[in-house]
Amino acid sequence: MDENSGRWQIGQFAELVGLTIPQLRRYDRLRLLEPEGREAQSGYRYYTSGQTGAARVIALLRSMDMPIADIRRVLAGVGDPERRELFRDHRARLEARLDEVRGLLAAVDALTQEESMPTEPTTWQHLMPRLPVSDLDRSIVYYQEALGFRLAWRTGDDSLAALASGEIEMLLLAPWTGDGPPAAQSTYVYVEDPDALCAEYGEAGAEIVDPVASRPYGMRDFVVRDPDGHRFTLGRGEERLREVAEHYGLTADTIAVDPHWLADRC
Repeated sequence: MDENSGRWQIGQFAELVGLTIPQLRRYDRLRLLEPEGREAQSGYRYYTSGQTGAARVIALLRSMDMPIADIRRVLAGVGDPERRELFRDHRARLEARLDEVRGLLAAVDALTQEESMPTEPTTWQHLMPRLPVSDLDRSIVYYQEALGFRLAWRTGDDSLAALASGEIEMLLLAPWTGDGPPAAQSTYVYVEDPDALCAEYGEAGAEIVDPVASRPYGMRDFVVRDPDGHRFTLGRGEERLREVAEHYGLTADTIAVDPHWLADRC
């Protein structure tokens, strides 16, 4: 494959359009950007010049952290009103994150103006989950290709790796050195659309151990497991969670938004 023939192998195409090889493999599994063909004997993917436009759009929108589901709709050729609405909604999500960052900056500024550090404990500002894994390289590939994380950094001695996804800025993976497998951990993660995410993860090859469903505790969620057995329950609140919010003196929108969401999916 070469540039003169208008066809590129995956590594060449990745460099041409500004994506990585793991990203292209994942988008192939998600059927977001499938290669034009594969070599019969080697199975190598190849892409053509006609795919560069879509690939660069994907690279641009992912650089803005736009969800895969929205990118799929853009590539499908939605009309101008719907496309503008997609970008308005994404802008609103980014603005919410920006407000959070501004709040953190204000807290940092307040501390720099103090003559001494406060003696009273402050509120938690950011949580970095740390998971023991038996094979660091295997776990990094799984989190990137099956769950859509990006590798933020890893230490030179491979004692720690940090992955990121959306508002989860750091998920730390540390090699396990104990006897036997590491103890499985369980975490609940709030997501925007568990139905779409469950379908996306399933297509990407993630291990879904409990499919998406409405739960009696007021959430709609699903469970995914990594190669070491760590489980992530990913979900969003339904109407019953509003009652919980009121009980604790919170606004319902703090936990669950868009009351039409449940009716659309049940």
